[in-house]
Amino acid sequence: MNTVVLLSTRRLPPTYFDQVREDLGDQNITIDVVGWVAPSAWVADKVNTFTLIGPGRMPAEPVEEPSSSVGSDVAGEVASPTPAPAEEKTDVAQEPSTTGAAGAGAAGVSGASTSTAGGSTFASGASTSTSGSGASAAKARPTGAKRVVKAVEWRARRARKVAGRVVPKAIKTSAPVKFLRGQRASNDLGKTYWDRVLSRRDVLATIDGADVVVALDAGAIWAGWNLGQRKASTPVVLGLPAARREFDQLKLAASTEGSGR
Repeated sequence: MNTVVLLSTRRLPPTYFDQVREDLGDQNITIDVVGWVAPSAWVADKVNTFTLIGPGRMPAEPVEEPSSSVGSDVAGEVASPTPAPAEEKTDVAQEPSTTGAAGAGAAGVSGASTSTAGGSTFASGASTSTSGSGASAAKARPTGAKRVVKAVEWRARRARKVAGRVVPKAIKTSAPVKFLRGQRASNDLGKTYWDRVLSRRDVLATIDGADVVVALDAGAIWAGWNLGQRKASTPVVLGLPAARREFDQLKLAASTEGSGR
């Protein structure tokens, strides 16, 4: 059984590995993945091993849903709650004369307190306006060296704003600029990915047992090139079409040896 190691720096869905087997022409192929990003879902039933060497965590195993009978029993229990006991009604005797007197007294007290609060509010507003006018009158404009410093800071802030608007948005979002930014990011990621591969003994052991090593994206090219330089006996290719050619050559060599014997 042939073994392929996939080097990837992007998020892969579980259905992708079915497509890999179809593209390589062998449904019984053993797939080991060395990924920088965790897959989008549970992949234990799709690959032999998935080694995550980047940030993040592997997705958890999906939980099996409970049976329909248990769900119907729980729903029946929730649908028929226990009836609550009826509340007892009590008659409260009211005293009109006493209540009226108390209400009038409370209204008078509240009116007095309201008028007093209004007076205090007006006084506080007057004091606030007086203090604000005094503070504005006390604050003086900078003179001499301070005035020069303030002017320089203002011009520097204006220059930064203008510099941000010099390059048109159409140029910032154009395809060549995006490509150059992506290349720079992929180069940095490729070196980090290769350093992480070198630091993991389990990853190197997995790669040593592979028949073909496939770099799936631009972030894994640097690691694939270095692996090809370190171990010339194992073919390291870029993309699945090149891996298909390598597997066809392996099958042809195996059939030739079998017929020669």
